[in-house]
Amino acid sequence: MANLRSSSFAPLLRRSQFTKPSHKPTPILIQSRAFNLPSLSSFAHQLSTPTPRTLSATRTLPFPPLRLFRIISAVESYRDFLPFLTASSVTARDRTTGYPTQAYLTVGYGPLSETFHSKVDCDEASWTVGARSGDIAFQQKKGERRKDEGLFEYLDTIWRLVPLQRGAGGGMEMTKVDLVVKFRFRNAIHAAMMGAVEDQVAGMMIEAFEKRVMELEGRKG
Repeated sequence: MANLRSSSFAPLLRRSQFTKPSHKPTPILIQSRAFNLPSLSSFAHQLSTPTPRTLSATRTLPFPPLRLFRIISAVESYRDFLPFLTASSVTARDRTTGYPTQAYLTVGYGPLSETFHSKVDCDEASWTVGARSGDIAFQQKKGERRKDEGLFEYLDTIWRLVPLQRGAGGGMEMTKVDLVVKFRFRNAIHAAMMGAVEDQVAGMMIEAFEKRVMELEGRKG
């Protein structure tokens, strides 16, 4: 009789040992945060219109203005000493003075490069030499140039010489050299790429000019 009871309850015991729990496991809640990136379109819009820039530098050199003027007006030699200028060639000259009136100037930095048809103005009476490049140099026909084409909308370089009075004892003739560079990048990408050296351009140019003068005049600075 005892064996019968134990055998009758055995299946129930076996089922109770392997029965799955009736309750479901508590789910684990994971919090997530959303990170919203700024609108690229609005960012690009803010950078799409670079502002006009003006850089300047000054040197006082122990030479008369005429000798300095002739070095500056030799535009074809710019490629030999001016930084960021990789090529220069005169395409037209004034029939009376022989000074250049038009030139091709190639400006380059890293992978960026652009050749300008530049208008050159050499005024010996006012001791100024200017090279105007880009949209301000020559009136362009509508649709001739795309807005995104080239490095600059314009690049305007002006050299101005100011003769200084000699001291009471005569002394060496001195001339102040003023350089002004005005430009505007055509787009924000070029402005960002040139940003590392942009503020140093005028200083580097006038320093290179001073070295050029010393080389041609046989003096070491």
